[in-house]
Amino acid sequence: MIESSNAGVDKKPTGAQRMVGIDQLRYVLALWVFLCHGGRPPFLEGHGSAAIWDWADKLYAWSVNGQAAVIGFFIISGLCIHYPNIHRKKINVISFYCGRILRLGLPVAICLFLVRSSGYDKHHWWLYAVPVWTLFCEAIYYAIYPVVLQMTKRGWLPALILVSSVVSFAMIIVLGSQREMNFQEGGMGGLFFWKTALLALPCWLSGLLIAEQFSKAPPDWHAELTRASIWKWRMAAVLLSVPTFPLYRIGLYLDIVRDPIKGLPFASQTTLLLYGIFAFMWLKREVAYHNTLNRPVCALFEKFGKASYSLYLVHIGVIWHIERFFAGPSFPGYLLEWLIIVIAVHIATFLFYIAVEKPSHKAAQKCTGFLKKVAGY
Repeated sequence: MIESSNAGVDKKPTGAQRMVGIDQLRYVLALWVFLCHGGRPPFLEGHGSAAIWDWADKLYAWSVNGQAAVIGFFIISGLCIHYPNIHRKKINVISFYCGRILRLGLPVAICLFLVRSSGYDKHHWWLYAVPVWTLFCEAIYYAIYPVVLQMTKRGWLPALILVSSVVSFAMIIVLGSQREMNFQEGGMGGLFFWKTALLALPCWLSGLLIAEQFSKAPPDWHAELTRASIWKWRMAAVLLSVPTFPLYRIGLYLDIVRDPIKGLPFASQTTLLLYGIFAFMWLKREVAYHNTLNRPVCALFEKFGKASYSLYLVHIGVIWHIERFFAGPSFPGYLLEWLIIVIAVHIATFLFYIAVEKPSHKAAQKCTGFLKKVAGY
């Protein structure tokens, strides 16, 4: 049950407990990705074709970096996967995998079927209707989690984070000539985006570290946090994400972005991993603020956050269909079209959550419960 505050919640991990405040973070991050994929308010639309407006529009588009939000998603993923399992000696691997496949894989498959059936053809490939690269990364993390869990129980998590960080930055240097603006593109992707998953692995592992720290934290963990200070962290999270894409474009203009060493500070892969360090410190404070210090959450965002995965899956297809519908004489104006997109995306999110995501979640719970019972867990 999602509540507006967590007073009286026992923070000892259990299989059923959800951390307070996580759903509202998921909603904000999913909305962040939506803004990046064409959901930005049309502040600079409708101006003339003068070069200054063209540059202003590009800078505005580059400043909304949804990939920074994905880094936050990876951290939250590690946190939510690990927290219920901290005090378990082992997990039922088969039930874990089956639960993940049903919980995440079934909604993706249905969403892709729907967008393909609807005639989606942006970039001439229907698969672009869903940000599948992040889901491949998540699948890889789920695949390795049982091993990572055992290594964590042996106290190796800090070493894992250190080694994976070294490997990530080594990859950025070695694959420097294949750098692209997006984190997952070029030589940084690989089959099923395994290279991208390896690059972002330190971020996902840092989520496990938050879970470990929270489970052992004293009652006054981050007691210095106030409403004003947590909002400073939130604003910093937005502002620090802004330079990533513009830095890449500067490096591209200077013709050094693909230089293994000189281009390192301009590479999106570098700046996003550095952003992940800040995101770890920010999200750890979010957990402490709402769960240790018992500060209230936004109840509305917590409810919306339950459907954040649906929002993440459906928003690209909805935006494409609305923009195509309003192309030509039926165009209602930039502001009205944007408002229609925002409303339509949330309606589609709600419908997809009720019809697909929620039943998939229940099916995953029943499947894992049955398999655990069979195995005697």
